Amino acid sequence: MRRVSWWKGFVVILSIGILVISGLYVGVLNRLQEQQVELERLREELESLRAEYDRLAGLPELVNLSIRNPITHLYGSGLYIVSGYGLNYWHLLSDSGIDRSIHGFYTVFYAPLDNLTLKMYLFVYPAGVVQIPLTLQMGNALRGESGIVVEKRLNYTVWQSPVIWSVNATENRAYEVILPTRGWYTLSMTGPIQRTSNGSVRYRYMIGGRFVHVRSWVDFQLLKNGKPILFAVLRRYG
Repeated sequence: MRRVSWWKGFVVILSIGILVISGLYVGVLNRLQEQQVELERLREELESLRAEYDRLAGLPELVNLSIRNPITHLYGSGLYIVSGYGLNYWHLLSDSGIDRSIHGFYTVFYAPLDNLTLKMYLFVYPAGVVQIPLTLQMGNALRGESGIVVEKRLNYTVWQSPVIWSVNATENRAYEVILPTRGWYTLSMTGPIQRTSNGSVRYRYMIGGRFVHVRSWVDFQLLKNGKPILFAVLRRYG
């Protein structure tokens, strides 16, 4: 009888121990799950903060550029801080001559970080036949920065900033280019822009000349990890 009672007592104690351990295990498991939920929330918050930092990382430099180059009407200079921008080209042949866009088909912009993605959304009319010579040059091509001599005559010399990407676009689609370093770039819808020693800027006068009506525009953004960031654009040139 004593042995039976001892075993009963042992079983009771063992059962109580199992219940206590199970309760502790469930409590620890619940706490671990709560910690995992909290860690996931903190991870999402950190990713959000990191994405925000990436978008604003170049902002102090852009602000300094803006302070040094304020927008003015008197001299037609200055820059904008933007998250996106657009170029426009059109011409219409008529009996009285050529009506055409004289502003906005090229621009100079500043990338505040290395290895940004330039994403361009192009529309062209008439699509499939007109070629838009979309061109990206290193530096400010209007000043001939890092220019290479492409023509030399007795009375003048022509420089052209290096072309780092170009395409004869005929379709409505998106294009992407990786910008290797931070700094100034020139984007044009009419091919490379050139600078002459007499101070003038040269660019193609008209594209798709055999077509009576040509209309095209390109909207572009700079992306960091797939997200748009702020960048600077010089005031439009004529």
